[in-house]
Amino acid sequence: MTYDNTKMGGRTSAAATILLVILLQSAVGFVPQSSSILLNKPTIRLHIKSSASLTDDEPCLTGDNIVQSCTANDPISRTGTQTKLSAATNLGKCICGAGSFALPHVFLKEGVLGGTLALTACAYLATLTMQSINNSRSYLETTGEAPMSYVELAEMSLGKSTSNLVFGLTLAASLGVCSTYIAFIGQTLASLSMDAESNNIVHTFFPDVSEVSWEISTALAVFPLSLVRNYGVFAFTSALGVTAVLGGILVTLAYGILVDPGGGIVDALEAVTELRMWPESLDDAFGGSFGTIAYLFCVNFLIFPIVNSMKNPAEEYNDSVGYAVSTVWIINLIFAIICLGFYGDQTQDLVLQNLDNGPYLSALKILLCVDLLFTFPVVLSSGRQILEKALLASDESTTTKDNSSSLALSRAALTAGAVLTCFGLSQIGGFGVVANLVGGVAQGTLAFIMPPAMEVALSRQRIGGFDASEIRQWLIGGFGVAVVSSVTYFTLSESLS
Repeated sequence: MTYDNTKMGGRTSAAATILLVILLQSAVGFVPQSSSILLNKPTIRLHIKSSASLTDDEPCLTGDNIVQSCTANDPISRTGTQTKLSAATNLGKCICGAGSFALPHVFLKEGVLGGTLALTACAYLATLTMQSINNSRSYLETTGEAPMSYVELAEMSLGKSTSNLVFGLTLAASLGVCSTYIAFIGQTLASLSMDAESNNIVHTFFPDVSEVSWEISTALAVFPLSLVRNYGVFAFTSALGVTAVLGGILVTLAYGILVDPGGGIVDALEAVTELRMWPESLDDAFGGSFGTIAYLFCVNFLIFPIVNSMKNPAEEYNDSVGYAVSTVWIINLIFAIICLGFYGDQTQDLVLQNLDNGPYLSALKILLCVDLLFTFPVVLSSGRQILEKALLASDESTTTKDNSSSLALSRAALTAGAVLTCFGLSQIGGFGVVANLVGGVAQGTLAFIMPPAMEVALSRQRIGGFDASEIRQWLIGGFGVAVVSSVTYFTLSESLS
Protein backbone atom coordinates (compact mmCIF):
# COMPACT_ATOMS: atom_id res chain seq x y z
CA MET A 1 0.00 0.00 0.00
CA THR A 2 1.44 3.35 -1.00
CA TYR A 3 1.65 6.30 1.32
CA ASP A 4 -1.35 8.52 0.52
CA ASN A 5 -0.20 12.13 0.46
CA THR A 6 -3.77 13.35 -0.05
CA LYS A 7 -4.47 12.47 3.54
CA MET A 8 -1.82 14.79 4.95
CA GLY A 9 -4.36 17.53 5.57
CA GLY A 10 -6.53 15.16 7.57
CA ARG A 11 -3.53 13.87 9.46
CA THR A 12 -2.45 17.37 10.35
CA SER A 13 -5.91 18.20 11.62
CA ALA A 14 -5.87 14.99 13.64
CA ALA A 15 -2.59 15.98 15.32
CA ALA A 16 -4.24 18.21 17.90
CA THR A 17 -6.81 15.51 18.68
CA ILE A 18 -4.15 12.85 19.22
CA LEU A 19 -2.04 15.17 21.37
CA LEU A 20 -5.13 16.05 23.45
CA VAL A 21 -5.95 12.38 23.96
CA ILE A 22 -2.36 11.71 25.07
CA LEU A 23 -2.58 14.54 27.59
CA LEU A 24 -5.96 13.34 28.89
CA GLN A 25 -4.75 9.76 29.23
CA SER A 26 -1.67 10.90 31.12
CA ALA A 27 -3.80 13.07 33.38
CA VAL A 28 -6.11 10.26 34.43
CA GLY A 29 -3.49 7.54 34.25
CA PHE A 30 -5.45 5.56 31.67
CA VAL A 31 -3.68 3.20 29.31
CA PRO A 32 -5.48 0.32 27.62
CA GLN A 33 -4.37 -2.92 29.18
CA SER A 34 -3.63 -4.49 25.86
CA SER A 35 -1.24 -1.83 24.64
CA SER A 36 1.61 -2.27 27.09
CA ILE A 37 2.81 1.23 26.17
CA LEU A 38 5.41 3.05 28.23
CA LEU A 39 7.70 6.03 27.87
CA ASN A 40 9.63 6.29 24.63
CA LYS A 41 10.28 2.63 23.95
CA PRO A 42 7.64 0.52 25.70
CA THR A 43 7.95 -3.08 26.61
CA ILE A 44 7.22 -5.89 24.24
CA ARG A 45 6.40 -8.78 26.47
CA LEU A 46 7.71 -11.81 24.64
CA HIS A 47 5.82 -14.93 25.56
CA ILE A 48 8.05 -17.97 25.50
CA LYS A 49 6.00 -21.12 25.23
CA SER A 50 8.82 -23.65 25.49
CA SER A 51 8.59 -23.88 29.24
CA ALA A 52 5.69 -23.13 31.51
CA SER A 53 8.12 -22.40 34.31
CA LEU A 54 9.44 -19.42 32.36
CA THR A 55 6.11 -17.78 31.66
CA ASP A 56 3.72 -18.71 34.43
CA ASP A 57 3.88 -15.15 35.74
CA GLU A 58 3.23 -13.49 32.37
CA PRO A 59 -0.17 -14.53 30.99
CA CYS A 60 -1.15 -14.24 27.35
CA LEU A 61 -2.80 -10.83 26.89
CA THR A 62 -4.40 -9.32 23.84
CA GLY A 63 -1.92 -7.08 22.07
CA ASP A 64 1.25 -8.55 23.55
CA ASN A 65 4.06 -9.08 21.08
CA ILE A 66 4.26 -12.84 21.19
CA VAL A 67 7.40 -14.61 20.05
CA GLN A 68 5.59 -17.92 19.86
CA SER A 69 1.94 -17.05 19.64
CA CYS A 70 -0.77 -17.94 22.11
CA THR A 71 -2.65 -21.03 21.12
CA ALA A 72 -5.22 -20.67 18.38
CA ASN A 73 -7.85 -21.98 20.78
CA ASP A 74 -7.34 -18.97 23.03
CA PRO A 75 -9.93 -16.44 21.80
CA ILE A 76 -8.43 -13.52 23.72
CA SER A 77 -5.27 -13.72 21.63
CA ARG A 78 -7.21 -13.13 18.40
CA THR A 79 -9.51 -10.27 19.33
CA GLY A 80 -9.03 -6.56 19.82
CA THR A 81 -10.96 -3.50 20.90
CA GLN A 82 -8.82 -0.47 19.99
CA THR A 83 -10.17 2.11 17.57
CA LYS A 84 -8.16 3.99 14.95
CA LEU A 85 -7.71 6.99 17.27
CA SER A 86 -6.64 4.98 20.32
CA ALA A 87 -4.17 3.01 18.18
CA ALA A 88 -2.72 6.27 16.82
CA THR A 89 -2.45 7.62 20.37
CA ASN A 90 -0.64 4.53 21.64
CA LEU A 91 1.68 4.51 18.65
CA GLY A 92 2.42 8.17 19.32
CA LYS A 93 3.40 7.21 22.86
CA CYS A 94 5.79 4.62 21.44
CA ILE A 95 7.53 7.20 19.28
CA CYS A 96 7.61 10.36 21.37
CA GLY A 97 9.89 10.11 24.39
CA ALA A 98 13.24 10.92 25.93
CA GLY A 99 14.89 10.86 22.50
CA SER A 100 13.11 14.14 21.72
CA PHE A 101 15.52 15.98 24.03
CA ALA A 102 18.46 14.90 21.85
CA LEU A 103 16.95 16.25 18.61
CA PRO A 104 18.16 19.88 18.96
CA HIS A 105 21.74 18.57 19.07
CA VAL A 106 20.97 16.36 16.06
CA PHE A 107 19.92 19.48 14.13
CA LEU A 108 23.14 21.19 15.24
CA LYS A 109 25.09 18.32 13.64
CA GLU A 110 22.88 17.89 10.58
CA GLY A 111 22.25 21.57 9.96
CA VAL A 112 18.80 23.14 10.01
CA LEU A 113 17.74 22.02 6.53
CA GLY A 114 19.69 18.78 6.76
CA GLY A 115 18.04 17.94 10.06
CA THR A 116 14.61 18.79 8.69
CA LEU A 117 15.23 16.58 5.65
CA ALA A 118 16.56 13.71 7.78
CA LEU A 119 13.65 13.93 10.24
CA THR A 120 11.12 14.06 7.41
CA ALA A 121 12.72 11.21 5.45
CA CYS A 122 12.98 8.98 8.51
CA ALA A 123 9.37 9.69 9.53
CA TYR A 124 8.11 9.07 5.98
CA LEU A 125 10.02 5.82 5.50
CA ALA A 126 9.14 4.58 8.98
CA THR A 127 5.49 5.19 8.06
CA LEU A 128 5.88 3.22 4.84
CA THR A 129 7.57 0.27 6.52
CA MET A 130 5.16 0.13 9.48
CA GLN A 131 2.35 0.04 6.95
CA SER A 132 4.27 -2.56 4.94
CA ILE A 133 4.46 -4.83 7.98
CA ASN A 134 0.70 -4.59 8.38
CA ASN A 135 0.17 -5.26 4.66
CA SER A 136 2.31 -8.40 4.90
CA ARG A 137 0.48 -9.50 8.04
CA SER A 138 -2.91 -8.90 6.39
CA TYR A 139 -1.92 -10.93 3.32
CA LEU A 140 -0.84 -13.89 5.43
CA GLU A 141 -4.07 -13.62 7.39
CA THR A 142 -6.02 -14.12 4.15
CA THR A 143 -4.11 -17.36 3.56
CA GLY A 144 -5.17 -18.73 6.93
CA GLU A 145 -1.97 -17.81 8.76
CA ALA A 146 -2.13 -14.89 11.18
CA PRO A 147 1.30 -13.89 12.55
CA MET A 148 1.01 -12.44 16.04
CA SER A 149 4.54 -11.07 16.30
CA TYR A 150 7.34 -9.63 14.21
CA VAL A 151 9.30 -12.87 14.68
CA GLU A 152 6.41 -15.00 13.39
CA LEU A 153 5.95 -12.70 10.40
CA ALA A 154 9.66 -12.97 9.55
CA GLU A 155 9.55 -16.78 9.79
CA MET A 156 6.44 -17.08 7.59
CA SER A 157 7.84 -14.78 4.90
CA LEU A 158 11.62 -15.25 5.01
CA GLY A 159 12.23 -18.47 6.90
CA LYS A 160 13.57 -19.64 10.24
CA SER A 161 17.06 -18.21 9.88
CA THR A 162 15.75 -14.71 9.31
CA SER A 163 13.29 -15.05 12.19
CA ASN A 164 16.26 -15.93 14.41
CA LEU A 165 17.99 -12.76 13.20
CA VAL A 166 14.89 -10.73 14.07
CA PHE A 167 14.88 -12.46 17.44
CA GLY A 168 18.48 -11.35 18.02
CA LEU A 169 17.86 -7.81 16.80
CA THR A 170 14.92 -7.53 19.19
CA LEU A 171 17.28 -8.52 22.00
CA ALA A 172 19.81 -5.94 20.81
CA ALA A 173 17.12 -3.25 20.63
CA SER A 174 15.86 -4.10 24.12
CA LEU A 175 19.31 -3.98 25.72
CA GLY A 176 20.30 -0.96 23.63
CA VAL A 177 17.27 1.09 24.63
CA CYS A 178 17.90 0.24 28.29
CA SER A 179 21.50 1.39 27.92
CA THR A 180 20.27 4.79 26.71
CA TYR A 181 18.22 5.05 29.92
CA ILE A 182 21.36 4.54 31.99
CA ALA A 183 23.20 7.17 29.91
CA PHE A 184 20.30 9.63 30.22
CA ILE A 185 20.07 9.22 34.00
CA GLY A 186 23.85 9.45 34.41
CA GLN A 187 24.19 12.63 32.34
CA THR A 188 21.19 14.34 33.90
CA LEU A 189 22.02 13.60 37.54
CA ALA A 190 25.72 14.42 37.01
CA SER A 191 24.78 17.85 35.64
CA LEU A 192 22.70 18.46 38.77
CA SER A 193 25.34 17.10 41.12
CA MET A 194 28.12 19.25 39.65
CA ASP A 195 26.10 22.48 39.78
CA ALA A 196 27.13 24.23 42.99
CA GLU A 197 25.59 27.59 42.04
CA SER A 198 21.96 26.48 41.93
CA ASN A 199 22.20 24.56 45.20
CA ASN A 200 19.70 22.03 43.88
CA ILE A 201 18.64 19.05 45.96
CA VAL A 202 20.91 16.57 44.16
CA HIS A 203 24.00 18.72 44.72
CA THR A 204 22.98 19.27 48.35
CA PHE A 205 22.92 15.57 49.18
CA PHE A 206 25.30 14.16 46.54
CA PRO A 207 27.79 16.89 45.60
CA ASP A 208 30.24 16.47 42.72
CA VAL A 209 29.36 12.87 41.84
CA SER A 210 30.70 11.93 38.41
CA GLU A 211 28.59 10.71 35.50
CA VAL A 212 30.13 7.22 35.62
CA SER A 213 29.36 6.94 39.33
CA TRP A 214 25.72 7.83 38.67
CA GLU A 215 25.57 5.24 35.90
CA ILE A 216 27.01 2.58 38.19
CA SER A 217 24.48 3.53 40.86
CA THR A 218 21.69 3.36 38.29
CA ALA A 219 22.74 -0.13 37.21
CA LEU A 220 22.81 -1.27 40.84
CA ALA A 221 19.36 0.24 41.42
CA VAL A 222 17.67 -1.31 38.38
CA PHE A 223 19.02 -4.81 39.03
CA PRO A 224 16.64 -5.71 41.91
CA LEU A 225 13.79 -3.96 40.06
CA SER A 226 14.52 -6.11 37.02
CA LEU A 227 14.04 -9.27 39.08
CA VAL A 228 10.36 -8.40 39.57
CA ARG A 229 8.20 -10.70 37.46
CA ASN A 230 4.84 -8.99 37.90
CA TYR A 231 5.00 -5.94 35.64
CA GLY A 232 1.65 -4.67 36.84
CA VAL A 233 3.48 -2.93 39.68
CA PHE A 234 5.13 -0.66 37.09
CA ALA A 235 1.90 0.28 35.29
CA PHE A 236 1.99 3.79 36.79
CA THR A 237 5.06 4.61 34.69
CA SER A 238 2.95 5.04 31.55
CA ALA A 239 1.11 8.11 32.83
CA LEU A 240 4.27 9.32 34.61
CA GLY A 241 6.32 8.97 31.44
CA VAL A 242 3.93 10.83 29.15
CA THR A 243 3.54 13.61 31.72
CA ALA A 244 7.31 13.90 32.20
CA VAL A 245 8.14 14.00 28.48
CA LEU A 246 5.40 16.43 27.43
CA GLY A 247 6.09 18.52 30.52
CA GLY A 248 9.79 18.54 29.70
CA ILE A 249 9.16 19.73 26.15
CA LEU A 250 6.80 22.50 27.26
CA VAL A 251 9.04 23.64 30.12
CA THR A 252 12.12 23.68 27.88
CA LEU A 253 10.33 25.87 25.36
CA ALA A 254 8.92 28.17 28.05
CA TYR A 255 12.35 28.50 29.70
CA GLY A 256 14.00 29.45 26.42
CA ILE A 257 11.29 31.96 25.55
CA LEU A 258 11.04 33.64 28.94
CA VAL A 259 14.34 33.11 30.77
CA ASP A 260 17.42 32.04 28.85
CA PRO A 261 18.02 33.39 26.29
CA GLY A 262 14.59 35.05 26.36
CA GLY A 263 13.40 37.24 23.55
CA GLY A 264 10.63 34.93 22.39
CA ILE A 265 10.16 32.62 19.45
CA VAL A 266 10.79 35.31 16.80
CA ASP A 267 14.34 35.92 18.05
CA ALA A 268 14.95 32.16 18.18
CA LEU A 269 13.85 31.71 14.56
CA GLU A 270 16.01 34.64 13.46
CA ALA A 271 18.99 33.03 15.22
CA VAL A 272 18.32 29.77 13.34
CA THR A 273 18.93 31.54 10.02
CA GLU A 274 22.49 32.33 11.11
CA LEU A 275 23.35 28.67 11.78
CA ARG A 276 24.62 26.19 9.21
CA MET A 277 21.97 24.61 7.03
CA TRP A 278 23.66 21.32 6.07
CA PRO A 279 26.06 18.85 7.74
CA GLU A 280 29.75 19.53 7.25
CA SER A 281 30.63 15.87 6.70
CA LEU A 282 29.19 12.36 6.43
CA ASP A 283 30.51 11.82 9.94
CA ASP A 284 28.19 14.58 11.20
CA ALA A 285 25.30 13.35 9.08
CA PHE A 286 25.44 9.72 10.19
CA GLY A 287 27.94 9.16 12.99
CA GLY A 288 26.62 11.96 15.12
CA SER A 289 22.95 12.14 14.45
CA PHE A 290 20.82 10.16 12.00
CA GLY A 291 20.58 7.07 14.20
CA THR A 292 19.08 9.23 16.95
CA ILE A 293 16.21 10.12 14.62
CA ALA A 294 15.78 6.42 13.83
CA TYR A 295 15.81 5.74 17.58
CA LEU A 296 12.79 8.01 17.82
CA PHE A 297 10.70 6.91 14.83
CA CYS A 298 11.74 3.33 14.03
CA VAL A 299 9.46 1.52 16.46
CA ASN A 300 8.51 -1.14 13.90
CA PHE A 301 9.44 -3.95 16.26
CA LEU A 302 6.92 -2.62 18.78
CA ILE A 303 3.84 -2.34 16.57
CA PHE A 304 2.37 -5.83 16.96
CA PRO A 305 0.95 -5.13 20.43
CA ILE A 306 -1.02 -2.29 18.83
CA VAL A 307 -2.00 -4.19 15.69
CA ASN A 308 -3.17 -7.19 17.70
CA SER A 309 -5.35 -5.04 19.94
CA MET A 310 -7.22 -3.24 17.12
CA LYS A 311 -10.75 -4.06 16.03
CA ASN A 312 -9.96 -3.89 12.32
CA PRO A 313 -6.21 -3.54 11.76
CA ALA A 314 -6.33 -4.48 8.07
CA GLU A 315 -8.39 -1.37 7.22
CA GLU A 316 -7.62 1.07 10.03
CA TYR A 317 -4.03 0.53 11.19
CA ASN A 318 -2.30 2.20 8.22
CA ASP A 319 -4.24 5.42 8.80
CA SER A 320 -3.38 5.26 12.51
CA VAL A 321 0.31 5.14 11.60
CA GLY A 322 -0.04 8.22 9.40
CA TYR A 323 -1.82 10.19 12.11
CA ALA A 324 0.66 9.24 14.84
CA VAL A 325 3.84 9.82 12.84
CA SER A 326 2.58 13.14 11.43
CA THR A 327 1.73 14.40 14.91
CA VAL A 328 5.08 13.43 16.42
CA TRP A 329 6.95 14.75 13.38
CA ILE A 330 5.34 18.19 13.70
CA ILE A 331 5.95 18.41 17.47
CA ASN A 332 9.58 17.32 17.29
CA LEU A 333 10.43 19.43 14.24
CA ILE A 334 9.15 22.59 15.94
CA PHE A 335 10.80 21.68 19.24
CA ALA A 336 14.20 20.93 17.67
CA ILE A 337 14.36 24.08 15.53
CA ILE A 338 13.22 26.47 18.26
CA CYS A 339 15.61 24.98 20.85
CA LEU A 340 18.47 25.18 18.35
CA GLY A 341 17.59 28.85 17.89
CA PHE A 342 17.75 29.34 21.66
CA TYR A 343 21.19 27.82 22.25
CA GLY A 344 22.91 27.65 18.85
CA ASP A 345 26.40 26.15 18.94
CA GLN A 346 26.06 25.69 22.72
CA THR A 347 23.23 23.15 22.33
CA GLN A 348 24.06 20.16 24.52
CA ASP A 349 23.77 16.45 23.76
CA LEU A 350 20.57 16.58 25.84
CA VAL A 351 18.97 20.02 25.61
CA LEU A 352 17.87 19.69 29.24
CA GLN A 353 21.49 20.39 30.16
CA ASN A 354 21.11 23.89 28.70
CA LEU A 355 18.51 24.69 31.36
CA ASP A 356 19.54 25.90 34.80
CA ASN A 357 18.96 23.75 37.86
CA GLY A 358 16.52 25.78 39.88
CA PRO A 359 14.05 23.98 42.14
CA TYR A 360 11.32 23.48 39.52
CA LEU A 361 13.60 22.57 36.63
CA SER A 362 15.66 20.21 38.76
CA ALA A 363 12.43 18.57 39.96
CA LEU A 364 11.42 18.01 36.34
CA LYS A 365 14.79 16.46 35.49
CA ILE A 366 14.59 14.19 38.53
CA LEU A 367 11.05 13.17 37.51
CA LEU A 368 12.31 12.10 34.09
CA CYS A 369 15.10 10.07 35.72
CA VAL A 370 12.73 8.38 38.18
CA ASP A 371 10.40 7.46 35.35
CA LEU A 372 13.22 5.90 33.32
CA LEU A 373 14.42 4.06 36.42
CA PHE A 374 11.08 2.25 36.71
CA THR A 375 10.62 1.88 32.95
CA PHE A 376 13.99 0.11 32.63
CA PRO A 377 12.90 -3.28 34.07
CA VAL A 378 9.78 -3.42 31.90
CA VAL A 379 11.68 -2.68 28.68
CA LEU A 380 14.46 -5.08 29.73
CA SER A 381 11.87 -7.84 30.10
CA SER A 382 11.78 -8.50 26.35
CA GLY A 383 15.55 -9.03 26.20
CA ARG A 384 15.52 -11.02 29.42
CA GLN A 385 12.87 -13.38 28.11
CA ILE A 386 14.84 -13.91 24.89
CA LEU A 387 17.87 -14.89 26.98
CA GLU A 388 15.75 -17.21 29.11
CA LYS A 389 14.30 -18.77 25.98
CA ALA A 390 17.76 -19.45 24.59
CA LEU A 391 19.59 -20.47 27.76
CA LEU A 392 17.10 -21.62 30.38
CA ALA A 393 14.56 -23.66 28.42
CA SER A 394 13.93 -26.59 30.73
CA ASP A 395 11.76 -29.63 31.01
CA GLU A 396 8.29 -28.63 32.20
CA SER A 397 8.18 -31.71 34.42
CA THR A 398 11.06 -30.50 36.59
CA THR A 399 9.14 -28.73 39.31
CA THR A 400 11.07 -29.78 42.42
CA LYS A 401 12.10 -27.22 45.00
CA ASP A 402 15.78 -27.61 44.14
CA ASN A 403 15.11 -27.06 40.45
CA SER A 404 12.96 -24.02 41.23
CA SER A 405 15.75 -22.54 43.35
CA SER A 406 18.28 -23.26 40.63
CA LEU A 407 16.02 -21.64 38.03
CA ALA A 408 15.60 -18.55 40.21
CA LEU A 409 19.37 -18.24 40.61
CA SER A 410 19.89 -18.72 36.88
CA ARG A 411 17.30 -16.04 36.16
CA ALA A 412 19.05 -13.67 38.55
CA ALA A 413 22.42 -14.36 36.92
CA LEU A 414 21.00 -13.72 33.44
CA THR A 415 19.37 -10.52 34.63
CA ALA A 416 22.63 -9.37 36.17
CA GLY A 417 24.41 -10.11 32.90
CA ALA A 418 21.80 -8.17 30.93
CA VAL A 419 22.05 -5.15 33.25
CA LEU A 420 25.85 -5.30 33.07
CA THR A 421 25.64 -5.39 29.27
CA CYS A 422 23.40 -2.31 29.31
CA PHE A 423 25.89 -0.53 31.55
CA GLY A 424 28.72 -1.48 29.21
CA LEU A 425 26.84 -0.13 26.18
CA SER A 426 26.15 3.12 28.04
CA GLN A 427 29.92 3.68 28.29
CA ILE A 428 30.25 3.99 24.51
CA GLY A 429 29.39 7.66 24.86
CA GLY A 430 26.67 10.05 25.95
CA PHE A 431 22.96 9.55 25.41
CA GLY A 432 23.12 10.83 21.83
CA VAL A 433 25.94 8.48 20.84
CA VAL A 434 24.28 5.40 22.34
CA ALA A 435 20.85 6.30 20.93
CA ASN A 436 22.44 6.92 17.54
CA LEU A 437 24.04 3.46 17.55
CA VAL A 438 20.96 1.62 18.84
CA GLY A 439 18.59 3.45 16.52
CA GLY A 440 20.82 3.25 13.47
CA VAL A 441 21.76 -0.43 13.78
CA ALA A 442 19.18 -2.58 15.58
CA GLN A 443 16.10 -0.43 15.05
CA GLY A 444 17.23 0.67 11.58
CA THR A 445 17.55 -2.94 10.44
CA LEU A 446 14.14 -3.86 11.81
CA ALA A 447 12.58 -0.76 10.21
CA PHE A 448 14.30 -0.24 6.86
CA ILE A 449 15.63 -3.65 5.80
CA MET A 450 13.35 -6.40 7.12
CA PRO A 451 9.91 -4.97 6.13
CA PRO A 452 10.76 -4.47 2.41
CA ALA A 453 12.44 -7.88 2.31
CA MET A 454 9.31 -9.52 3.73
CA GLU A 455 7.01 -7.67 1.35
CA VAL A 456 9.13 -8.65 -1.67
CA ALA A 457 9.19 -12.31 -0.58
CA LEU A 458 5.43 -12.43 -0.07
CA SER A 459 4.81 -10.59 -3.34
CA ARG A 460 6.81 -13.18 -5.26
CA GLN A 461 5.02 -15.93 -3.37
CA ARG A 462 1.68 -14.41 -4.35
CA ILE A 463 2.31 -13.70 -8.07
CA GLY A 464 5.13 -16.17 -8.71
CA GLY A 465 7.77 -13.74 -9.93
CA PHE A 466 9.06 -10.17 -10.19
CA ASP A 467 6.65 -7.26 -10.04
CA ALA A 468 7.33 -3.57 -10.68
CA SER A 469 6.06 -2.72 -7.18
CA GLU A 470 9.22 -4.36 -5.84
CA ILE A 471 11.34 -1.45 -7.05
CA ARG A 472 10.22 0.82 -4.22
CA GLN A 473 10.91 -1.91 -1.68
CA TRP A 474 14.40 -2.45 -3.06
CA LEU A 475 15.07 1.30 -2.82
CA ILE A 476 13.91 1.38 0.81
CA GLY A 477 16.02 -1.70 1.60
CA GLY A 478 19.05 -0.14 -0.09
CA PHE A 479 18.55 3.02 1.95
CA GLY A 480 18.37 0.86 5.09
CA VAL A 481 21.62 -0.92 4.29
CA ALA A 482 23.34 2.44 3.67
CA VAL A 483 22.02 3.90 6.92
CA VAL A 484 22.87 0.88 9.09
CA SER A 485 26.39 0.50 7.70
CA SER A 486 27.13 4.25 7.80
CA VAL A 487 25.83 4.78 11.32
CA THR A 488 27.74 1.75 12.57
CA TYR A 489 31.00 2.85 10.97
CA PHE A 490 30.92 6.54 11.85
CA THR A 491 29.54 6.10 15.38
CA LEU A 492 32.10 3.46 16.33
CA SER A 493 34.90 5.47 14.71
CA GLU A 494 33.89 8.58 16.68
CA SER A 495 33.57 6.63 19.93
CA LEU A 496 36.91 4.85 19.56
CA SER A 497 38.72 8.06 18.62
